[in-house]
Amino acid sequence: MADIESWLTGPAVGCRGSRLIPTVANSSPAFGQYRPRTDGTGYEPWALQVLEFSGDRIASITAFRYTARLFPQFGLPGYLRAEACPGVPA
Repeated sequence: MADIESWLTGPAVGCRGSRLIPTVANSSPAFGQYRPRTDGTGYEPWALQVLEFSGDRIASITAFRYTARLFPQFGLPGYLRAEACPGVPA
């Protein structure tokens, strides 16, 4: 997970500053990804990222962008305030 978080919150285009909240989807590790709002007031849902494994390695990551429908199903909030992520660099 650390490698994925490093990629999505670092050099990945458009994902810099994202916040990730872990969850589980169909028995697979997953996380809600939130990207910074353009007005700087917090973070908005971007995608539900679901990991698939082959042995002990990640085989694929599938991003589901239907956040308005999916995030509530996985108990993920519809918005993150900036102060909801203290100590996590943008």
